[in-house]
Amino acid sequence: MTQKLYWDDPYVVDFTAKVVSKQNGGIILDRTLFFPSSGNQASDKGILRHGEDQSSVDAVEIIDGDIIHHISPEFFKKIKNGDEIVGKIDWNYRYGIMKSHSSQHIFSAIFLELYNAKTTRANIEFEEVSIQLDHPINNQQLLEGLIRINEVTTSTNKDITAEIYDQNKLSKLKNSLRSEIPEKEEIRLIKIDDLDLVCCGGTHLKKSIEIGPIILTEFKKGTNIKYCVGKKALDLISSLNIELLNLSGKLNTSLIKVTDKIKSTFVELEKNIHLIEDLKMDNLVLTSKYPSEEYEGFCLFLIEYQIDSKILKKILNQFPSNSLLIIKLGEFRYQVVSLSEKVGANGVVKALVSKFGGKGGGSNFTAQANLENAPTDPIVELKEFLDSI
Repeated sequence: MTQKLYWDDPYVVDFTAKVVSKQNGGIILDRTLFFPSSGNQASDKGILRHGEDQSSVDAVEIIDGDIIHHISPEFFKKIKNGDEIVGKIDWNYRYGIMKSHSSQHIFSAIFLELYNAKTTRANIEFEEVSIQLDHPINNQQLLEGLIRINEVTTSTNKDITAEIYDQNKLSKLKNSLRSEIPEKEEIRLIKIDDLDLVCCGGTHLKKSIEIGPIILTEFKKGTNIKYCVGKKALDLISSLNIELLNLSGKLNTSLIKVTDKIKSTFVELEKNIHLIEDLKMDNLVLTSKYPSEEYEGFCLFLIEYQIDSKILKKILNQFPSNSLLIIKLGEFRYQVVSLSEKVGANGVVKALVSKFGGKGGGSNFTAQANLENAPTDPIVELKEFLDSI
């Protein structure tokens, strides 16, 4: 069995080892600093060298209890059992994952303590964590929990330690554990002082304040949460700070009042949207009385603004039964609506696509076209189509 050097000291980056065997396109070593992908934690990355030859290691996994280091095919061919290997892990990548994993323990422990919300799933990536809780929490609870977490990760330091137990000794601590006890001879516990005790084989920091601030990036259904740590968190915090500062200037308000200003702006915007919808309905009713042109027994209408489909359906009964509407949705996008049993909207769209390029389709009642070139006068195109049938 490979000696897990990453358990002895996860802050060490260099090691030497011997090749035990080769399998599955990778090698097994007698000892390693490379953490294998397991427990929803991503594996380490780094380099393995033998003499003048070397290979990057981008994936490490456990297969049937063996830790497999995946290496390049060229390096794999040159390596023999018994060869001495020099390894070096990517420290920046390792440290980012350690921050992620230790922060997840703190996050899960605090939300369990505050709201009895258990973590049912956690994925640990480089400076990114996603967590799923067993029951929903609200925005206020999320805020309170986040404040508490950031206190532990930035100012109220807590020591993080690891210790290996056997099954008999661990059974005495069962009621103190946040996790189930796995069926293994040796079980590793991660302890965060006065906060958390859990079975875990991952790599962790020594102190909680090494994590630094975390920033949430997603909150869905009250249970699914994503956040960043490390440089990703600092970069995001900095960029959001500048964006909010610029926004405060445009809104002519202080930074701390930006969100209140935005909320009130949204209220006004929603009122204006309803007002615009009412005006569009009134305008459509008026438009229905005055066709752009009457031709060959049809009433032709050109509408040069977007209309919500729900509004259109409400007003269509105001138009004559022989109406053909062409609605401009964008520079090259058009919707055709036919209230006539003699002319299908899809036929009009096919004619437009044939002449101006693009694609489109629909039903006899309504169809849309995304054209490569815009017609100069859509009403002229409707008249030419009517002449062709």
